[in-house]
Amino acid sequence: MSDVYYNQLWLITRSDLEKLLKLERELQKSAPLKQKVALYSALSMYLRHVYRNIVRRLLMCYDQMVQTQKRELVKKMLNCAIGRMLEYKKEIVAMDNNRDYQWPDDILNQMKFTPDDIELLASVSGRERVEERRKFIQELMESALDEVPPTIERRLSQVESTTEVEDEMLKKRARRKMRIVPPSQAELIQESPLEKAAREAKLAAEKAMHDAMILIQSHERARKGRIHGVDAERIYDYNKKVRHGEIIPKKIDFAKYIKSTVTIQRAWRRYAARIAMKKRIARLEEALGMTTPSWRYNKTIAKDDDNFQRRRALMPVFDERMKKANSDERTKLLKIRGPGLMEDITDEIHEWFVVWYNALGHYDVFPAANLGGSVLIVTGQTLTPEEYLMEKLEKEKKAKEKEKKAKEIEKSLVEPIKGEAGWKMPQTDTLSCLEEANSDFIRNWSFRDEKYLEQEYLDVITEKLCYELQLEMREIVDELMRAELKLLNKALLKDHADDEPKFKIPTMNKRTIDRKKTKKDILLKDVVIKNLFSELLQAKIIRDYQTILLRDWFGDLSYQNYEARRELRDHKHRLGEVKQLVLEYCILPLISKETHQLAPLIRSVCIYGLPATGKTSLVNAICSEIGALLFDVSAPVLANQYVGEEQKLIDIISKVARFYAPSIIFLDAGEKPWLKKVPPDERDLQPKRFTKHFMKLKKNIKPGDQILFLSLSEEPHKAKAAFIKFYDKFIRVPTTDYNTLYMYYKNLLMKYYGVDRNIDVSCLAKISIGIPLDFIRQAVEKVLSLRRRMTLKSNPLNPMEIMNEILMYQHPAKEMVEKLDTFEISLRKTKKADVS
Repeated sequence: MSDVYYNQLWLITRSDLEKLLKLERELQKSAPLKQKVALYSALSMYLRHVYRNIVRRLLMCYDQMVQTQKRELVKKMLNCAIGRMLEYKKEIVAMDNNRDYQWPDDILNQMKFTPDDIELLASVSGRERVEERRKFIQELMESALDEVPPTIERRLSQVESTTEVEDEMLKKRARRKMRIVPPSQAELIQESPLEKAAREAKLAAEKAMHDAMILIQSHERARKGRIHGVDAERIYDYNKKVRHGEIIPKKIDFAKYIKSTVTIQRAWRRYAARIAMKKRIARLEEALGMTTPSWRYNKTIAKDDDNFQRRRALMPVFDERMKKANSDERTKLLKIRGPGLMEDITDEIHEWFVVWYNALGHYDVFPAANLGGSVLIVTGQTLTPEEYLMEKLEKEKKAKEKEKKAKEIEKSLVEPIKGEAGWKMPQTDTLSCLEEANSDFIRNWSFRDEKYLEQEYLDVITEKLCYELQLEMREIVDELMRAELKLLNKALLKDHADDEPKFKIPTMNKRTIDRKKTKKDILLKDVVIKNLFSELLQAKIIRDYQTILLRDWFGDLSYQNYEARRELRDHKHRLGEVKQLVLEYCILPLISKETHQLAPLIRSVCIYGLPATGKTSLVNAICSEIGALLFDVSAPVLANQYVGEEQKLIDIISKVARFYAPSIIFLDAGEKPWLKKVPPDERDLQPKRFTKHFMKLKKNIKPGDQILFLSLSEEPHKAKAAFIKFYDKFIRVPTTDYNTLYMYYKNLLMKYYGVDRNIDVSCLAKISIGIPLDFIRQAVEKVLSLRRRMTLKSNPLNPMEIMNEILMYQHPAKEMVEKLDTFEISLRKTKKADVS
């Protein structure tokens, strides 16, 4: 698609955002809503925020836009929109009795949406960003493996055996000798007996293979020659007998010949007509979307990919232009406005000193750097002398009033949510961020001509650089002013040394003092982060993963759960809903640091279900979508490693994960650290060794860290209650259902050309309920081997052939399924108790 299309899409999206902000302001001013109306209203806003007006379109705009300055604005708006959407999701789950799944079919019908309209199509992080991140991690691993620290080399050398080294050396020698050029005489002299024996054995094997090929070829040619000679001899004998009159050829009656010809033609034309009609019906059904073709016309998709690659090639060019324009403008501003800015800031702070000294005879505390420094003075966020006196005189009264006000505020916050008054969506920083991004567009972009896409707007660059330059100059001036204030206070104390009562100067509040560095920060302060990364990589804690996108996850939605829930019938979620939950809880919060700061904090997620249901594929999809660095802290990986240094390992993982964020800390068999009883065959792994350290690691995850503790579990019912409290969210992967299997069989079988387009897959789907998709794929590939595909035209595929392979699957025991259902019920009760 063209640049004009994405600009128009951006303008429409921005207009929809403004309408949503207006609706948000009205809802903030309105009275609290009752529970049923509140849930409906929150779901309506949630769907609008996520799919219709903001995230779905902004993802496409960010993925395809070229202009760097506008992409920054789109990214800011996208982060805020995702954060607001996740806030709505949190409120909806809290109001819906802690249910993660909702089926708002009535709202979708009212908005005239279909499930396809509310699906995120573009990559949530931007395709080019994910590919660059993936490439960066691969290069990081390769460089870490090349530059192994000496301690790790010694550790590895102790583990490797001499036989493994000799085998590796022989393999390298054999690969080198595979070349056509024979080894030189010097190399032959330096060969060891083992190498010489291996080389001679290889040469003997190659000679034997060559002789066998020549023997087979000669025998095959002789066989063909004998067959050809027999045919030639038979034809020669026949012609000779005809010439000598020994054989008289039969003469066929011409009328009989014509009649047989007509019969053959009639049969052939009927057959051709049936084939043509069948092809015509197939083309019609394919055009109407009633059948799945074995081959698709991919020219449009290839053209779209070419356009994306062209845009991706333009993005670095625009980035370089922006960097050059930024550096040139920054140099210019430093020369012109830098000295003047320092003088103006110094005059402002001196004036503040004079005002306080004239009013009170001493100076106020200079604001701390981590709170903003002199910015608080300029913006009027510090106390005036009059306010300081009032605070000093009425300190006790204000303390009592603050306690009363705090209690009133707590009541006002709690009552609308839990009381009878109703519910109101809280106004958070995310909403303010959205309004700021919208006003930024109106101020800087609403009057510009969108046709000139290759132009850099210097006024926007200058405004941003002036703000940054002022902050930099202010930091320098603040350091000088703090030193000057220190000297002034010393002089004042010296002048008033003999005063009675004793002269006091305001001191800094304890809250404004920077926190002291912890012991782990001091221990790891001087260690190079690359060495820590290499150590974890050699210990196989950092590992690679298979690249799988979330759109490859196959599953259909539950279309009857809305009615089932209204009628209080039993209903369960399907594989299609799992994709949405994984997107909202595991992927969207981690796509950027800003989004992780704005969205509700989710530190840990557990994905559980029966074996072979696709849990590992979900983990790979989560890592692939955000380009995460994967830390495997499973019990088999950590067995016999860092014994007595568990806390050190956790500190290293925490530091490396923050430095190379986004990061996933993965725990396979996540219930094992909290097992009620460790099985005897797993006691050597010591699965409970890191339980307390995992708790500390999870608590240390803060907003903006872009870290998620992710685990898989097949037997969560074996764990203690602390296991449920440890994880913020649980996602159950259900077994396959009829809808999913029907679509899967269609997609799987229709890619083979010889398979009938109208083959009965309904019976296959019905009998395959509960069987994993991967097992079905392997069974179909086994049945449709190359030899079988060659005979499909004459011997069509029978569903019984696949059914015989499918029936070989051994279903899990009913006790396992019942225990998972019981765990899900207990999990829901525990979460409800925690909320209440």
